Amino acid sequence: MNRIWRLFLILGPALAAHAQLDPCRFNFGAGWSGLTANYAQQTSFVTIWAGSDEAWNQYWIGDMLKACKPGGKLAGKTPVFYSYIIAFTARRDLQLKDCDVGTPSLCQQGANFIRQKKARILSQYEKYASETAKAWGTQDRILWMMEPDYYQYASGSQQEGGPLSFQEAGAFMGELVATVRKHLPNAIFSMDISPWIPNAASWFGAFKMSDFAYMNTSGGRTDADDSRIRRENPMTWKSIRELTGKSIIADDGYGVGGASTGHDDTWDRASNLNARIDDGVFAIAQATPKGDWNNAITSVRGQLKAIPGCQTGLRPSVSRNPQLRILPAAVGLDILGRSLQEPVDFPGVFFPLP
Repeated sequence: MNRIWRLFLILGPALAAHAQLDPCRFNFGAGWSGLTANYAQQTSFVTIWAGSDEAWNQYWIGDMLKACKPGGKLAGKTPVFYSYIIAFTARRDLQLKDCDVGTPSLCQQGANFIRQKKARILSQYEKYASETAKAWGTQDRILWMMEPDYYQYASGSQQEGGPLSFQEAGAFMGELVATVRKHLPNAIFSMDISPWIPNAASWFGAFKMSDFAYMNTSGGRTDADDSRIRRENPMTWKSIRELTGKSIIADDGYGVGGASTGHDDTWDRASNLNARIDDGVFAIAQATPKGDWNNAITSVRGQLKAIPGCQTGLRPSVSRNPQLRILPAAVGLDILGRSLQEPVDFPGVFFPLP
């Protein structure tokens, strides 16, 4: 069979199943606020923080998943987890705080917690993944944005017993992904970006990046009107796209301790969005969007550029850093949620997408 048709047969079902959070257009998503919230019709995904309860919460996460199923208020939207399970578990077990909130903190005892309590963490992932499978099913796509600020466990001199090595961090992340995938075979995954990382190539190079379809921010306070993810940090949107070959989900609307910072309308301006599209960003999640956000999205939608690669067919963009050994994340591969085993290219072939 012609390899193009083989690829089409592989990607076809995934394209249909993953039609809402669409890597071939710019996406808008909102934080889950319960069934009383007025969600913009133009949004394509809804986010929730997973891990805050010892037991999987059917009245919080469960209600969000039900709302996204056929017949629900948010039917057709893609559910997205900020999977903060390590940190939430350490909060409960050791009363650890986020690093920018107080002490004792995850930046002091988080690495040891992972080293000493791997079984505990994996059991929590097992619980959340299995209960999600019961509530959501195993056929439709669901996106897990894995472990916000994961880099904090492998950096800094404050970590008691020393930080995790990059290799340890990468290996454990692989176990977490495998645990979720065991129960949710069609789940897709996104890798966290910490904009203050000084050695991004070494950090991301320690992970099996073919596990991840996308990259994402997870601290809010991102800058739509700057080439840098946050102005106070040198890391740029474009550098992450070029380093990993993966499209980026940005987020905004909250800050220290998860406190709301309100709607950020800089992410509603066509000039900003088009600049970020050029840099590899294809989605923005607003934690607490304004009430008339649907009008803003409708107004700006027709002014946005095409997502790079979607008009010229399936043409992978290759990482410029060969030491990473990260496979390219072309549009079709991102939709599928996993990379092929070998980089592919089809010069001159037009591969239309829906």
